[in-house]
Amino acid sequence: MKKKVSVIIPVYNASESIERCVESIALGEFRDANIILVEDCSKDNSWDICQSLAVRLKNVQCHRNEKNSGVSYSRNQGLNYADSDYIMFVDSDDWVSSKYVNVMVKA
Repeated sequence: MKKKVSVIIPVYNASESIERCVESIALGEFRDANIILVEDCSKDNSWDICQSLAVRLKNVQCHRNEKNSGVSYSRNQGLNYADSDYIMFVDSDDWVSSKYVNVMVKA
């Protein structure tokens, strides 16, 4: 079934923040968002954390670029995996209000 919202998060050296970022979306009021993590060949353990989040949270998927290509490329890669009516972008060092996705969907 097609998800209503995909949230694309480019990830690079975000081991200190990615878990909080993803949880702020996944555990918010809108529980059915498809969260797409695009890991850009980080030098820290971001990839391991992304994989762990995908196992723990059913609406998280993670993908990895073949080589470090930057945030714009990673966002565009995320669009290849999105199959939703709406697309949102969040940076990996941000976290959002529990109402973040709901406010956009209602608008």
